[in-house]
Amino acid sequence: MAAGASLLLLAAPQEGTALGVLLAVGTVQLALVLPWSVALGVRGYVGAALIGAGAAAAADLLVWRTVDDGAEGGGSIPLAVGAGLGPLAAVLALACVLSFIHQLTRRPPRRDVTDSLGGVSLLAVSVVAPSMYVLLFWLPDGLALLDTCVAAIGAAVVTGHLVDLLVPYPRIVEGVPRGLLGFVLGTGAAMLVAVRRAQVDGLAEQLGAVILGGVLGGLACLIAIGASYAAAERRGVILAQGVVQGVLPFALGAPVGYLMSTLVGGQ
Repeated sequence: MAAGASLLLLAAPQEGTALGVLLAVGTVQLALVLPWSVALGVRGYVGAALIGAGAAAAADLLVWRTVDDGAEGGGSIPLAVGAGLGPLAAVLALACVLSFIHQLTRRPPRRDVTDSLGGVSLLAVSVVAPSMYVLLFWLPDGLALLDTCVAAIGAAVVTGHLVDLLVPYPRIVEGVPRGLLGFVLGTGAAMLVAVRRAQVDGLAEQLGAVILGGVLGGLACLIAIGASYAAAERRGVILAQGVVQGVLPFALGAPVGYLMSTLVGGQ
């Protein structure tokens, strides 16, 4: 699943248009919304799915709508870029309010209200976050930055899972087959891939690519390990848990990729 998500996000923008990125992001969001409740045991499947789908659609609409940038000769930029990231924060705020209403209006007996409330709120964050890939694409050199970020996250998650499949040691915690070696090698793979995909010659640019890959790789490995913790502790459908574990690092890594690209790339 991680390799598939990586290939999807890498192949979608190759035509140089934001539409391909938006469609790929929508697929990632859908891959989280549909299996989320059955993977993590969140109560109220229909309500959770509707809140997640609504938050994803609203976030995608905001990053897709464009406004005139005022430059000579015309041009446009995403509405969320022109207005800051406030609109996406507003989507999250509304989703959190709806998640409260969703839990309060469940039919009694209302079991696991706190857990389900946290699960729906995390789902909202997880489906809004990938929209940042579209904003990343709109940055100067955004295609190259998007390619580097996605490749680094993909390398980290795939490498970490493969290493833990063979040598899940030293164990971070008993009962979860994830080890420190997978985290270290996954982060290293992300740094290597980031340098290779960035295709830069200068020492400063290569150092920036290493930093970008290291931060994204370490974060992606941590998110993947956290998802494995949740899968081990929850009695969910195994196939659904596999989808969430594979896709979640790409979703939650998008805001950090956008932030690091603006800092390291000087955008």
